[in-house]
Amino acid sequence: MSTALARNQVSLRARLTPVDVLLLAGAVLMLVAFALLPWISEAGNSVTGLALLTASMGTLSQVAQDGLTDTRWALLLIPIAAIMAGSAVLWRASGQRRGTSFLIRLAGIVGLTYYALFWAQDRQYTGAALAQIMGGGYWLTFFLAFILLVQSLVIRQTDMASADEAFIPFARGRLGLLRNRLADNSRLLVITAFVFRFQSFFGLIIVFILAVIFSPIRNEANIFLSQRNLSNVTRDVAETGILAVGQMLVIIIGGIDLSVGSVVALTATGVSFLLMRDLVAAIPAILIILSVGLFIGWWNGWTAERFKIPSFVTTLAMLSIARGIAHVWSSDIAVPLSYGAGGADPLFGAIGERINGVFPVPAVIMFIVVIIMSLILHYTAFGRYLYAIGGNQTAANLSGVAVRRIKIFAFMLCGFFASMAGIMHAAQLNQGSPNEAVGYELNAIAAVVIGGASLSGGKGTIIGAVAGAFILGILDNMLSLNNVNSNVQLVTKGVLVVAAVALQKLKPRSAE
Repeated sequence: MSTALARNQVSLRARLTPVDVLLLAGAVLMLVAFALLPWISEAGNSVTGLALLTASMGTLSQVAQDGLTDTRWALLLIPIAAIMAGSAVLWRASGQRRGTSFLIRLAGIVGLTYYALFWAQDRQYTGAALAQIMGGGYWLTFFLAFILLVQSLVIRQTDMASADEAFIPFARGRLGLLRNRLADNSRLLVITAFVFRFQSFFGLIIVFILAVIFSPIRNEANIFLSQRNLSNVTRDVAETGILAVGQMLVIIIGGIDLSVGSVVALTATGVSFLLMRDLVAAIPAILIILSVGLFIGWWNGWTAERFKIPSFVTTLAMLSIARGIAHVWSSDIAVPLSYGAGGADPLFGAIGERINGVFPVPAVIMFIVVIIMSLILHYTAFGRYLYAIGGNQTAANLSGVAVRRIKIFAFMLCGFFASMAGIMHAAQLNQGSPNEAVGYELNAIAAVVIGGASLSGGKGTIIGAVAGAFILGILDNMLSLNNVNSNVQLVTKGVLVVAAVALQKLKPRSAE
C-alpha cells in the first residue's frame, strides 16, 4: 500500500508544472500570511488578518479600529481567494483543465477586491492614514493576489501548451492521486455529483453558519438567531423569492426579464392608488393589478417573439416604460396607505401582517407559490416544454412543441409574479411609490444564478432559486447586523454572483 501511495504522489507531482507549483505555493502563503503574519502594526502592537476578522482589535488605537470597521468583514475575500486558487491548481494537476486558468484569475480578482474596498474606505476616512500602518502580511497577500490575476498574461502560450501536454487524459488511466480517488471510487463520484447538484443548499447552510458565528451578541443572546430577526429575514426574502420564481421560468427558456423591478414599483403604486384614491375594495384591486402584471408579461414575450428581438432589449424597454407609467399614475408622489373610514380596505392590510406575530404572511405566500410552481415544472407537460425549449429550441419546435406560445406564457407568469411582489411590497410598507424597487431585477437574477440555473437556458430549479434568495437575504442581514457599509454589501453580492457562475463551469456532467 505504501508503494502504491508513493507512486500516486510521484504521479501527482509529475503533473504539477513549475508554474503550478508556484501558484500553489502562493495560495498557501496567502493563507499563512493572513493567519500568522502582522496585518497591521501600530505603536509596537501587531494584529493578524485572522485576528482582525474575528474582532480581536483590542491592541489597536480607537482611531484605527474605527477606520477598519467597514472593511473588516471584507477580509473573508482573502482566504476565499487562496482556497479558490489552490483548488484550481490541484484540480488541473488531477487532469481537469477546463476553466482552471479562469478560476485562478478569478481568485486574484477576489483577493484584490478586498484591497479596492480598503483603499476606497481609506480615502473617505480622515481619522488616520490607515495604509501607513499595514503590516507585512497585508502587502504580501496583495502581491500574491496580483500574481494570481496576471498569471495567464506573464506565461507564454507555448509554456501553457507544453504544460497541457504533460497532463494524462482521464480516459487513459494512470491517473494522479486526486483524480484516482474520485474516478475509481464510485461513492466519491456520487458524493461529488450530489454536492454540485445541491450547491445552493450547501451555500445556504454555509452562509447561515457564518451568520450565526459572526452575529453580534446582546444580553448574552445571539441577535441573528432571535425569533424577531429570523422572522424579518424571511419577510424580507419573500419579495425576492417571488421575483426569483418568475425570473427562473424566463431564464429556463433562455430569456431574461429586466423589467420586474419597475413592474413592482408600478403595481405597488397602482394598488395603493386604487385602494386610497378610487376606494376600490381589496380583492378587485388585487385582481386588477395581477391582470396588469399578466399584460406586461404578455407584451414582453409577444414583442420578443413577434419581432425576433432579444428579451434583453424588450424587457429593458419595459423597465423604463413601467417606471414612467408609475410616475404618471401617482403624479410623481408616493401614495400612503391608511385603513379605516375613508381609507383603504382593511383586508388588504392583512397581507403585510404576521401570523401569531411570528410568521409573515408574505413568506407564507412565497412558500405556497414555490410549492405549486415546483410541482408544475416537474410533473406537467408545460414544465417539460420549458426545459425542452431552453435545452434546444429547434429540436423542441420540430417535436411539435408550441414554442412561441410557451415562451410568451413564461413571460406572462413572470409579470404575474412581479405584480404579486408589488402587492406584497405595498402591503408591507403601507405605501406605493414609483421610486421604489430599484435594482430588484438584479436581486432576482442573482438569486436564480446562485441557485444553480444556467443563463443559457434549460437548467435550474425553483427550489434552488429560492435558496439563492435566502442566501442573499441572510448575507444582507448578517452584514447589516455588523454595521457593514452598504456599498460593501453590493460588492459582496456581485462577487458572490461571479463565484456562482464560475462554479458552474467546474460542475461535472454527472451533476447536471
